Amino acid sequence: MKKLIFLTALFIGISSSNASEINPKDLIEIWGNSEDGGKTFWGYDQYFADGSLKSWGQIPETPVKYKLEGTYQVKHKFKLSSCLTISKTSHPEFIPTGTHWCDEIIKLNDKVFTFKSSNGKMTTLYRQNPK
Repeated sequence: MKKLIFLTALFIGISSSNASEINPKDLIEIWGNSEDGGKTFWGYDQYFADGSLKSWGQIPETPVKYKLEGTYQVKHKFKLSSCLTISKTSHPEFIPTGTHWCDEIIKLNDKVFTFKSSNGKMTTLYRQNPK
């Protein structure tokens, strides 16, 4: 269900794929969730300069539409991570308000945002207005 919020959203005008060179301001954009390499999109994550984010769409192969709001932070401790906290949700049965997690940022450039969740799953989001 984390996939709904990648959003990532949270977290693009640079062309670097080195996580240590990523500027958190490069996340500010609308990113698309896709199951086919960016040809079609089932959801969107919008990151704002004030640290807030919104996510909306329809879960693939279901009639479930969703809307989420929350906050994000980019942290650099051992790895560069994007951390999300949910403040509003249209489906608290899937993602309750207050849910929080961090994902490792793998790649962020003018076209894609790739991150790895704590279970090792890689997700790529696609910038909706490529530079």
